[in-house]
Amino acid sequence: MSAPATTGSAGTAAPATTPAEPRRIIPLAFRAAGVGLPLLSVGAAVGFSANNDPNAFVTYAVTMTAAVTAAVWGLWGLVDRRLLRASETLSREAGLIAHGTADGKTGARIPLARYGDLAPVAKAVNELSDKLAAARRDTARTVAESTAKAEEQKTRLAAVLRDLHEGVLVCNLKHQILLYNQTALDILHLAGDLGLGRSLLHFVVAEPVIHTLERLTLRVREGRHVNHEHGTTAQFVGATTDGHILLAGRMSAILQDPPEGSDELPTITGYVITLSDATSELAALGQRDALLREATEGFCAPIANLRAVLETLDDTPELGPEERAAFQAALMESSNTLSERLARVTNEYRSVVTGSWPMSDIHSTNLINLIRHRVGPEAQYGVTLTGLPQWVHGDSYSLVILFGYLIEYVYALTGVPAYDLSVEPGDSWVYLDITWRGPSVPSGIVDSWLDHPLPDALGGLTVGDVLQHHKSTMWSEPVKGPGSEGELLSRLRVPLPPALKPPSAHTAARGGARPEFFDFNLLHQPLATSELGRTPLDQLHYVVFDTETTGLSPSTGDEIIQIAAVRVVGGRILTGETFNTLVNPKRSIPAESIPFHGITDAMVADKPTIDKVLPQFRGFVSGAVLIAHNAAFDLKFLKMKERASGVRFDSPVLDTMLLSRMLLGEGGDHTLDGIAERLGIEVVDRHTALGDSLVTAAVFLRMVEMLKERDVRTLDDAIRGANIIVELAARERAF
Repeated sequence: MSAPATTGSAGTAAPATTPAEPRRIIPLAFRAAGVGLPLLSVGAAVGFSANNDPNAFVTYAVTMTAAVTAAVWGLWGLVDRRLLRASETLSREAGLIAHGTADGKTGARIPLARYGDLAPVAKAVNELSDKLAAARRDTARTVAESTAKAEEQKTRLAAVLRDLHEGVLVCNLKHQILLYNQTALDILHLAGDLGLGRSLLHFVVAEPVIHTLERLTLRVREGRHVNHEHGTTAQFVGATTDGHILLAGRMSAILQDPPEGSDELPTITGYVITLSDATSELAALGQRDALLREATEGFCAPIANLRAVLETLDDTPELGPEERAAFQAALMESSNTLSERLARVTNEYRSVVTGSWPMSDIHSTNLINLIRHRVGPEAQYGVTLTGLPQWVHGDSYSLVILFGYLIEYVYALTGVPAYDLSVEPGDSWVYLDITWRGPSVPSGIVDSWLDHPLPDALGGLTVGDVLQHHKSTMWSEPVKGPGSEGELLSRLRVPLPPALKPPSAHTAARGGARPEFFDFNLLHQPLATSELGRTPLDQLHYVVFDTETTGLSPSTGDEIIQIAAVRVVGGRILTGETFNTLVNPKRSIPAESIPFHGITDAMVADKPTIDKVLPQFRGFVSGAVLIAHNAAFDLKFLKMKERASGVRFDSPVLDTMLLSRMLLGEGGDHTLDGIAERLGIEVVDRHTALGDSLVTAAVFLRMVEMLKERDVRTLDDAIRGANIIVELAARERAF
């Protein structure tokens, strides 16, 4: 224990006793021992030698040993009592002071006189105690001020949330509830509290919430939230777990910004959901749907009857000409009126139904990947993503459920184990197709599916309801497959509305087209002169690739910073089988090149180097014919890294730029954008390595059909024609 000494000014203790006196004891004791022992030694030696005692040396040794032992033990006792024990007590008192509290200007005190030679240490502890007390007072004051501000903000937030007409819930990524308002309780019809930390999915059907969070996560991960119309928010329709209440919701992602100066994308740490009770609204919508369906489709039979009567009258010759004419005119007028009314009501009905359902722009790749995820790996059939991506407008959750259901029913009907999912742009629609090898589904069966309720759909939606929300329909038809054999395939086609904004609004255009490169040693290839060379172009296995680089000159130090590729088999772009990776160039990326590819130093800092990437890429392209646009540019970079990576790129290569010159002549635009525009290929997600690979693949598949018309049918034919173009270009350069 310590009793506080009298203090003067804060932090300075008034001396209660003078510590100088005790400080002399230990030094004096050591001095006395240091002087006394030599004097004793000399005196004893003189005394014993004067007595002429034969045992004088032994007596001297014993005497001096006893004297030294006594001196050592005396000094040790003094040090132990004055220093060691005092320091132990001092440390304990310092510990008490560290764990104590102080409300005054100074902290707890240690009496200096109690510690003798350790008085300076005790004084330093007192000074630290004063500073600790001051720090505690500052901390307590700051905590009190922050608590008061937090309480004030909490009160304001509570007042705002209380006055909102929508339920608000804040959740983390584990769907645990962190905050909610009273309106949320009222909407969910819950008595008492939701309980902080409980899972939202205990009260709300999980699928729409999880699906919406997946959509936002993909949007943020790909950086699309920056230019997206709805930013980091998305609408959804949900329900309580008991199914009694339908909910209209909006989810907003809570983002954590990356470190300042970093080019990394933010990450989602949680989300805010606003809910409103849509039970009565959607119930009324269902009743209205039923009423309008009766009012529209119910007209069909009366109109058919009217027209049947007209036909009957035509077949009844007993009526006079005037009566017949008047009767026919009246019936025809009524029939036309009903037909016009039916068309008008039907259009208005579809417009109202579509406008009342929450929709948003969706990237087709994300939509199809969600469909594949719903089908799952345990299914007895597989789903392959093919074709170029597009943007559509719709309710992604109901569309995912719809297409998962349709694939399952087609499989149950046909037993076909493999299906392609693709999108194809049209004049005013984007067609989402389910394609398979086998017989098509009869139209009567397709129509019968319209009344089937969809599992996991909210509000008991049927197939027909989802299609009507999108102003859509569906049909099954046979189609000619790709390739020279023209295999007969079947597809189930569903037209969807295009995105409200054009695709260009979703992808920021970067730099202009890459200049044309003619490395004649790389472009002039030997013929395959094997079975591969005689294989028809539409039966080959291709890998279409593209690179992004720090600059345009590999011989002066420019490096690959991204390489991507997509597989093309049987005339199908296998969008789900891609290679795409960033590469650390081990050098800085010039600022002037960033607008062309959008890749920064921070994005590649932790990526593998080219000697690690190229063996993986070589494995991906193994056994395939390589396709690239302006291929000499990309091949130059690959060839220069063959020795460092320990691989060789000796596969045949076709260049769509050379093929374009072969087909269209030297004049005109032979850039990738120019060719795609002339071929009517809609370009989405351009100016990335993978996006350019996809567009190049679509361009090449269109060229295959055009090459057949020029009697270019095999790989050797295409290489021979490309070599001619290269030789002509070389001669032009020579002149």
